[in-house]
Amino acid sequence: MIVGYICSSRSSTPELYQEIQAYAQRKGLKLDHILEDTDINKTPWQDRVLYQLIHDQTQAGDTLIVYEASHLARSTAQVLDILQDIIDRGLVLHLVKYEQIYPSSDHVDTETFIELIQNIESDFVAKRVTAALARRKAAGLPVGRPKGRKNKALKLDKHRKEIQKYLDLQVSRASIAKLIGCNAQTLYNYIQKRNLKAGGVKDLS
Repeated sequence: MIVGYICSSRSSTPELYQEIQAYAQRKGLKLDHILEDTDINKTPWQDRVLYQLIHDQTQAGDTLIVYEASHLARSTAQVLDILQDIIDRGLVLHLVKYEQIYPSSDHVDTETFIELIQNIESDFVAKRVTAALARRKAAGLPVGRPKGRKNKALKLDKHRKEIQKYLDLQVSRASIAKLIGCNAQTLYNYIQKRNLKAGGVKDLS
């Protein structure tokens, strides 16, 4: 069985239907149906239709197609729990946005797993930023740098600890830029201005 899964509380439902259907057609996969979930923001995933789909409506060898990992849950930790369940049940997950299949084989290799985590974190960072900007705009607060003023702090200072952590883990600078949702050149300039380096390890990126 091949099932599409849509979280309508995350994105426009018609667009998600189109993305999943187009992906299935490109990959030569015949969709049996697409399941829509509306409870992601308030309901624990064990009480959602996604849990029922994975545990009661599918069997080993079945395929689940989702647009992106953040449509599965509200945090990276929850997504990882769901991925573990998918592995345990012998299911195959297609993530449309990343053109990635999980697991890609009987065993998940380290490189594939790291790439998946980077994609998941990048999605959640982008959504948090978008939601924060939307709240400020709705409250009538200014968005962006005030006109006529120069900020003493650099715009990426709020991500400094996060950037340093990724540098210490030797994550490439291009990947770090994606994870924190900024232009790569902006990140390069910031690292240079703040003289950030991997802790005791030469940054080879």
